[in-house]
Amino acid sequence: MSGHSPSEPQITLEVLIRLNGDYAATAVLLALLWRGAERAPVRISSRTLAGYTLMGHQVVQRALLRLEERGLIRSRKLSHATGAYTVDMAALRELLRSPLPERDFLPGFTPIPALAQLQSVEPPADDLSHAT
Repeated sequence: MSGHSPSEPQITLEVLIRLNGDYAATAVLLALLWRGAERAPVRISSRTLAGYTLMGHQVVQRALLRLEERGLIRSRKLSHATGAYTVDMAALRELLRSPLPERDFLPGFTPIPALAQLQSVEPPADDLSHAT
């Protein structure tokens, strides 16, 4: 990561790129962080995580295994359907310090003039994302 403090969307994109585009693993990792798994083990089922991430529970189970293999999470089986998951923040920081892949095009990092044209588009009238 560069010297400035990146935004949450930028960190998300950097995790996704460094996990080789593994959207499922990125989404599961972020859902665990959203639940506070950096502070204490989060007791949760893969089906609940699937609901949060809008993915199938088997996709989530495989993503959990990949995250554990990379050392980004630790897990403990509590029952047939539930585990306790902790995110290893030191491992996550290490991942974010790793260099980006050398490519001509990296989504979110390579400027795309056509997308820049969309920045001036007004949100629809029913868009409440900026409502207070």
